[in-house]
Amino acid sequence: MKLDPLLEAAPVDSDLSWIVDGVQPFEAGVVGTLVPVRFEAYGRILHPAWRARDTPVRWDAVAAWSGRTVHSLAEFVQVASPVGGASAPAPFDQPPIDGALPLTTLNVLKDVLLGDTATPNEWFAGIWEGFGWMDPEDVRAPRLRLPQRTHLVFRGDADLLDHVGWIGFDGRVIHEAPSVIWPADRAWFVATDVDLESTYVGGSEALIRALIAAPGLEAWRASATDSITVGSDTINR
Repeated sequence: MKLDPLLEAAPVDSDLSWIVDGVQPFEAGVVGTLVPVRFEAYGRILHPAWRARDTPVRWDAVAAWSGRTVHSLAEFVQVASPVGGASAPAPFDQPPIDGALPLTTLNVLKDVLLGDTATPNEWFAGIWEGFGWMDPEDVRAPRLRLPQRTHLVFRGDADLLDHVGWIGFDGRVIHEAPSVIWPADRAWFVATDVDLESTYVGGSEALIRALIAAPGLEAWRASATDSITVGSDTINR
């Protein structure tokens, strides 16, 4: 499948070493394996669950039904397990989508990120090369080689995020969410691993506060040492 032709590959000499050198080994299983350990603060954005495939459902709405607790290390499978059995139908039909923020949530995030960078017109986005909707051998772009994941890197302004995707059979662009995002001034870094139901952000204290306060985002404060592995949710056991 062909990528959106408006995607522009980053320069081949783009400096990616600050990211590679800043993350921890994959086996550490913490936020710092996805986001460089160099930022003042960190946050976690929960991917919504879904009703009828097109209506997002917040985790706190699921917790209100299940009697569970949403917190910074919560896992959806635990939050969605009712205490003592369900007394009413679940408020969702499908769990969160692993590895991708929905476009509406991504657009809210983009607006928040724009307010915390001195280079609003120069962003980078990395797309994991393992996605089935593209053939990395056909893409001439720099590779960001992180532990267990390699990303193809593209450059543009904030609207770059709107062009991550591929051309469908009808000629329209099928939008996808990038795996990693950062601005030229390195003020923040966003990472969504393909296997995870949340997105992590490293940046300033002000940025993380803005994420938590933003309508349209369900975000929690995190730390670089927070576990991202299965079984991290000890509160909802």
